[in-house]
Amino acid sequence: MEIPLALDSGVIMKNERLENSQTVLKDMNKSKSSFEMRNATQNFEAIMVNMLVQAMWKTIPKSDLFEKNSASGIYEGITLNALSDEIAKGGGFGIADMLNKQMRKE
Repeated sequence: MEIPLALDSGVIMKNERLENSQTVLKDMNKSKSSFEMRNATQNFEAIMVNMLVQAMWKTIPKSDLFEKNSASGIYEGITLNALSDEIAKGGGFGIADMLNKQMRKE
């Protein structure tokens, strides 16, 4: 059984972003750069929002109006990632802000 390319590329992008965020958060005590911390917490929030958006997307009834193929799957994944990034940049659910406040205290 093969993993669809869209799913595979989305998982790879999420894993890379998660690893980058984890690395920055681990090194936060050394650098204390507020820009890096904000970027890492915003990426973490984008990942969480992406999981929520994908779960919501699966509940939409599918239509036979458009052909479902690998290209449409890739486009769907890219669209959901971009939507999640924009939600997180716009303030999201406040997860990034709470993480920033918590990290500054420590």
